[in-house]
Amino acid sequence: MNATCPTGIEIHADEHGPIYFNGNDAKITSQNDNYVEATHGHVTVSLMINPDNTVEVSYTGPNRANGICQVGHANTGHKHKPATCPPDVSEADRYKYPACN
Repeated sequence: MNATCPTGIEIHADEHGPIYFNGNDAKITSQNDNYVEATHGHVTVSLMINPDNTVEVSYTGPNRANGICQVGHANTGHKHKPATCPPDVSEADRYKYPACN
């Protein structure tokens, strides 16, 4: 999985493997089956695996910096978003489903 976060932070993670921030090995600080948190320097990235196996990535940095990262497939750069619009998708989650817009 690859992701690009605001402020130019590039994330790379392999399944069950290390996580890299801009090519630097990050320290995994919290982990369970659906959530991983990793830190490098003053930046913490949270990777959440949804029930449909899509991945959401967010970051927190110094001076209250935070945001949502754009997730792409490893080695392709394509956005990893579902292609259909579920009938029960909330307005707050519509951005995750391009077919809803």
